[in-house]
Amino acid sequence: MTFKDPTIHPSQITPRAIAEDRRQWLKNLALGGAALGMGSWLEREAFAKPVAPREKLPAKLNEPYSTRETQTSYEDATSYNNFYEFGMEKDDPAKYADRLQTRPWTVTIEGLVKKPVTLDIDALLKLAPMEERVYRMRCVEG
Repeated sequence: MTFKDPTIHPSQITPRAIAEDRRQWLKNLALGGAALGMGSWLEREAFAKPVAPREKLPAKLNEPYSTRETQTSYEDATSYNNFYEFGMEKDDPAKYADRLQTRPWTVTIEGLVKKPVTLDIDALLKLAPMEERVYRMRCVEG
C-alpha cells in the first residue's frame, strides 16, 4: 500500500534547480547516444569500398527455368537489394558482399540418406555446375 503525505510538495523533495538540471542531463545523454550512432554509420559509409563491375559467372542457361521477359538492368540487380546480413540499406550488399568469405564453408548431407557426405563449394560445383535460372522473389517489405 502506498502512503502519500499531503503536506510534502514535490518541490520539497527535489529542489527545482536539481530537477531541471537532471532533465538537461537526460537530454544531453540522448543527444550523445544519437551522435555515437550517427558517427558509426558515417564511418561505415566513409570506409565502404566503391562497387566495381564484376564479370558474369560462367553459368549456362537452363531453358525450362528461363523467361522472355526483359532482364532487370545490371545496375539495379547489383546495387538495390535486401540482404540484411550485410546491412539495413539497399546498397549495403553491393558494398560489403566482397568481404563475405565462403571458403572453407562446407555443406553436410546427412540423416535419412544412404551415403552421408560433406562437400566444399568446389566439390559441390563439380557435382552440379552453375546454371542460369530465373526465380521470382517475394518482397519482404510492406
